[in-house]
Amino acid sequence: MIEVSVIKILMRDNCSHFFHNVKISFISIRIGQELLTEQWINILTGFFISVRLNVFMPELPEVETIRRELRPFVINHRINRVKVHRPDTVGYPDAKTFAKELTNKRIIDLERRAKYLIFRLNNNHSLIVHLRLSGQLRIENGIKPLRFERVSLFLSEGKRLAFVEPRVLGRVYLVENGKYPDVLKGLKNLGLEPTSSKFSYEYLKSKLQGRKGIIKSLLLDQSIAAGIGNIYSDEALFLARIIPTRRANTLTNDEIKKLAKTLRTVIRAGIKYKGTSVSDYLRPDGSEGHYQMRTYVFDREGEKCRHCDGIVLATKISNRTSRYCPKCQK
Repeated sequence: MIEVSVIKILMRDNCSHFFHNVKISFISIRIGQELLTEQWINILTGFFISVRLNVFMPELPEVETIRRELRPFVINHRINRVKVHRPDTVGYPDAKTFAKELTNKRIIDLERRAKYLIFRLNNNHSLIVHLRLSGQLRIENGIKPLRFERVSLFLSEGKRLAFVEPRVLGRVYLVENGKYPDVLKGLKNLGLEPTSSKFSYEYLKSKLQGRKGIIKSLLLDQSIAAGIGNIYSDEALFLARIIPTRRANTLTNDEIKKLAKTLRTVIRAGIKYKGTSVSDYLRPDGSEGHYQMRTYVFDREGEKCRHCDGIVLATKISNRTSRYCPKCQK
């Protein structure tokens, strides 16, 4: 028999750079009658750390923050040299071709679509970066790679654009504009972003109409609300007073109107405060975002609701933890 005693511990600046604001749930482990030593607990927590920690994918506000802060360092700069430290980080084409075709190209624009960053080049091609769970883009000096640096772009004027990815889930792609390979089908099938003027009550209603799925799961569908993930869906549902376990076909027209509005509200707030740093997300200069200090329910399970005297609860929906206030949300 294995017995695990659990406590929630918040680790901040004393963490390794592999994890930044994370929660560890191990405090003691007993197998049979034997209480494991601290050394063994450290080994086991290290082994299970990727599944025991709250790890969150950067969403639209985080990727937009990166885009805005990278622009001054990359626009109209030439890529003098490319070093691929880990070839499987290159999603398309192969790593050798990627490095060769990217060398000596100039970055003329930096765009974003949902959670993808798109570096427009001067040869009708684009460098596309998908950060996934833990990818970071950092502006560095010199040539010495950071820990977990997978791709290095050496720019004119001495800067280095470093793609750092501890879990090797993020990918970089080099494609001809408008011609996306099958590995980028997720980019081709995106819906509207909540910040778009076309993301209206009518649009959201048309996407939800006749759907019996759980509203939280549907909001994570990138063909409905591009750029939305676990963080901002929780926040938007709280502000709309909709419990995340509701079926979409039970929402009233007024609730859908409110949800379309709150999705836009939380995305704009996330951008304003430079994103949410509760996991690996860091800005290009290595600093954290600030929205995690302002969330209503996200990452606040067990704490008092900011709008009433209720306690924020957590539940699993589609293998993801969702947070909500049982008093405010129905």
